[in-house]
Amino acid sequence: MMIETQRLMMRPFTLDDEDIISALYGDPEIMMYMPCGCLTDEGIRDHVRQVVSDWDARPQTNYEMAVIAKSDSRKIGRARIHMDYESDTAMLGWLLVRSEWGKGYATEITKSLLKYCFDVMQVHRVCALCHPNNIGSWKVMEKCGLRKEAHYVQKVKYVGAAGTHWEDELEYAILNEEFQRM
Repeated sequence: MMIETQRLMMRPFTLDDEDIISALYGDPEIMMYMPCGCLTDEGIRDHVRQVVSDWDARPQTNYEMAVIAKSDSRKIGRARIHMDYESDTAMLGWLLVRSEWGKGYATEITKSLLKYCFDVMQVHRVCALCHPNNIGSWKVMEKCGLRKEAHYVQKVKYVGAAGTHWEDELEYAILNEEFQRM
């Protein structure tokens, strides 16, 4: 599986991608709105091994990809599709290194993942989740045609150095028929 956009290429993670996982999951500012918080070196190695092995699972539910800038072949993030076959719903996610924020890459990733989910995987519905304070993420979702469906109160347990606590979560979604009309 390979997804290309004008400026980006997304491909399955390999064991050689520990560097980008470390850059993402080791940065407290990037992980601020991620329930797992920053990962240790061991956690990063475990995560890489897991997302690589996920590509061999049948049925496959987790499609986690390295995001590469085509201009210079730099790894700049990760993109993810998580499939729920029971509800025929794909959930999208993305992370970018801070130096690439504000360049339109999240929108480019999201639009390409939506197209892949609806045109190739032919799912019924695509959703994405984010913390209510993660304004950049929900603005990307709205720009890509997803609508806010829910504001869950204290739904997600966040784990961090200061302990655990509960946080709210927003859910955005779009149906295949809505996407095809765009």
